[in-house]
Amino acid sequence: LILYTSLFTVLPQCAAALFDEHISAERALREPKLYQYTLQGKPYQLSSFWVNFFDAVWQSSIIFFISHYSYRHQSDIDRLSFGFSLVFSMVVVSLLHVLIQTRRIDWSVLASSILSFIIFIVFTLIFDAVCVTCIQGDSPYQVSYRTFAQARFWLANLFIIVVALLPRFTAKCVYNTLRKPFD
Repeated sequence: LILYTSLFTVLPQCAAALFDEHISAERALREPKLYQYTLQGKPYQLSSFWVNFFDAVWQSSIIFFISHYSYRHQSDIDRLSFGFSLVFSMVVVSLLHVLIQTRRIDWSVLASSILSFIIFIVFTLIFDAVCVTCIQGDSPYQVSYRTFAQARFWLANLFIIVVALLPRFTAKCVYNTLRKPFD
């Protein structure tokens, strides 16, 4: 499950790292404080680790428990549909999380996020259309098609995405409003 979601969410992170704003050598010499921020270890503090850890626990808990609660009383839901709902939420939350965390959203980060989502959807739809007996156990045949047809899936995922990302989004807005990152 982790590998599956990682395959569809790694592209925006690579784009953010590769195409992030690089500064010229002249500017680096004129403004050494840009590198002092990193050299002093300010972005990599223990408090940052714990913030990210608790945010990950929050997002994971929201994704699982809201999905579980929304499907709890539905008798025709199977574990593959529930699992697909979880994976869909994880991929979307992860892609949006990258956009929230990126300092400068440019065409490469936005395009890679959209492309990753499209690849995820296309792969899932093709896999679910052709995989009748390709894995042992329950067949994933038509799982995404059945799940996409349910209003409960869309409403639950909309709620999950908003609630899961709300603390990070709020913290990022407050941080960017009150402080400059290099101060």
